[in-house]
Amino acid sequence: MRHVAENRWFFEKSSRPLWMAAFGSVAAAMILNSSVYAEDIRGQGVAERQYDGYTAQGVRVGSFVLRPSLTVSETYDSNVFASDTGEVSDFVTEINPNVVFESDWASHSLRLEADLEQSLYASAGSEDATDWTLGASGGVDVLRDTQVRVGLLYGALTVNRGGPEEVGSAAEPTKYKIFDGSIGLTQRINRLSVDVDAGYTDLDFDDTPLIGGGLDENDDRDRSVLETAVQVGYQLVGDTIVFLRGTYNERDYDLDTPAVAVNRDSDGYEIVAGASFELGSLATGEVFAGYQEQSFDDPSFSPVSGVAYGASVDWYVTPLTTLRFSADTAIEDTTSGGASAFQRQTLGVGVDHEFLRNLVASLDLDYTEEDFAGSVRKDEIYGVAVGIDYLIDQVFSIGVFVGYDERDSSIADLSFSREVVGVRLRSAL
Repeated sequence: MRHVAENRWFFEKSSRPLWMAAFGSVAAAMILNSSVYAEDIRGQGVAERQYDGYTAQGVRVGSFVLRPSLTVSETYDSNVFASDTGEVSDFVTEINPNVVFESDWASHSLRLEADLEQSLYASAGSEDATDWTLGASGGVDVLRDTQVRVGLLYGALTVNRGGPEEVGSAAEPTKYKIFDGSIGLTQRINRLSVDVDAGYTDLDFDDTPLIGGGLDENDDRDRSVLETAVQVGYQLVGDTIVFLRGTYNERDYDLDTPAVAVNRDSDGYEIVAGASFELGSLATGEVFAGYQEQSFDDPSFSPVSGVAYGASVDWYVTPLTTLRFSADTAIEDTTSGGASAFQRQTLGVGVDHEFLRNLVASLDLDYTEEDFAGSVRKDEIYGVAVGIDYLIDQVFSIGVFVGYDERDSSIADLSFSREVVGVRLRSAL
């Protein structure tokens, strides 16, 4: 099930730190070391591997494991306000402590997580932000072939300046609160499996101060989303499963006419067929395709529909190189102009290469198209990011990254481009 949530679009691959300058200098070392351990890492992505001496072990507390971490980064952003003209650059310091407390049981599972991200700008103090989330998830193995899972999340977040709903006259970024809850059941009967999931998301936006005074009142963006999904799968051979999945959603806005000009409540569905697979040491992933449609309560809005597709595939080209492919489509809510919604299509490709056990380089390319139904607006978003992670030991790692993203919009003043360059240090127990 793909939950509907506020888009926080920003092409930033700081989770894949980058550094191209070292590529040549480590090539010889890569060759010398690869043959030592290449045999036992096939079938696992480069970014997923854990090696002794470079992987945080956590702190054992009874039958639980505590995993604290702290990430500090310094980034140069060439266009802080994501503006088409009058670009303003700045440096931003991000401090991100995170704590995970998870069970280590033979059956059942429980995971608690707290995350805080403080963003501090050197000059543009209006952009300072404090984001936090608290989450809990767990699973109960009712029987050998029956599992129940639940998840809860609550947090206060900031919409990025490059988001499709953000206005250029805002004096500071928009902030919002999110509550998300989900419950699911999996039942297996020989080769047949049935998954039933339900999720609820509530979004509450703060009013945004405007340049020159006044407020951009965001009550018209407050909404809740109820989504249910049923998937029936059949295991063919090995770890290949074909499936048919149906999803239904109801989107309920807090404000209705006459408090707002139009009623943006809607309901929709998606039906897809696909397959998930693990092809030994060659590739793993999931692909699907089908149809999606969203219908609106307001008669002035026509239904929005189209092809639904998605993919997430890792191809293990060599023991040291992983290619990643991704694709996704969605019908997203909007309060932009006279548009009823916008259809997003995203394609991505990335590569991770392991020069050494503790030196991994990454390159990512992304393309996103956002087509606003009932409006002339159409956005095309391009992004590229490249860099490297160096694992010092099992506690500390350092990374550098470089990124570029550009939005080309049919609405002239909504286009922008920016570059980011940064370095980060991470510690974890």
